[in-house]
Amino acid sequence: MTAVAATLPRPLNARSEPISRVRWAAALVVGAVLAVSADFASQAIPQVVLHLPLEGSTFALVGLLKVSLGLAALALGLRIANLRFRDVGLVADGWRRDAMIGLVVAVVYAALQFLVIIPATGGASRADIVVESERLGDSLVGVGGFVVLAWTGVFFEELLFRGLFFHTVWRLLGGSRLAMYVTVAAATLTFAAGHGYQGLPGMIDTGLFGGLLLTLLFVWRGRLTAPIVAHAMWNTLAPIGIYLLY
Repeated sequence: MTAVAATLPRPLNARSEPISRVRWAAALVVGAVLAVSADFASQAIPQVVLHLPLEGSTFALVGLLKVSLGLAALALGLRIANLRFRDVGLVADGWRRDAMIGLVVAVVYAALQFLVIIPATGGASRADIVVESERLGDSLVGVGGFVVLAWTGVFFEELLFRGLFFHTVWRLLGGSRLAMYVTVAAATLTFAAGHGYQGLPGMIDTGLFGGLLLTLLFVWRGRLTAPIVAHAMWNTLAPIGIYLLY
């Protein structure tokens, strides 16, 4: 336990009461099922109830629904393991430094993507660029909708992957350093699989950034601020870049 203490979220380090693996597993399963249901509902409500197309400005509403329904679902899952959001890294400690680190990570990654990687791997013909261009639509209103989604939905995704998923899987695997490495790999693959609609290039990019890099950033800082800012800024810069360049 002490071997990995420096890389754990600080609030969780301070907890002393034992939690059985059964409860960790229940927290993971229940939390994941509720979170996926909330994510589905946040996209279905605008389409089925309000008869809105799932594109452009509609994503602002999706983001608002996701942050409300999703956080409620995750809170219920975490409570099974007697955890709250602050226990999995959603704290204000060191937020200025962490926010700056997240901003730099997002800007550097965006520069690499739009100046090097995307042009070298198909440009406008890449499956993820095609999909995201269609979802954006052809107006700045659509870009604005994605920006709202970027800064609302990101809390849901970070608390799901770096909060609920990371902590429950890591604890289920024994809480060792090796278990942490396996958990980082599992988070990377799971995050990539969740973006399968973007095609293989999109899965690789999101897996490396949203899965691997953001999880390593979380492990390094021990808090969610840096991953949240990096995630939200990339989700902001990406639609702007796609709209302007493609």
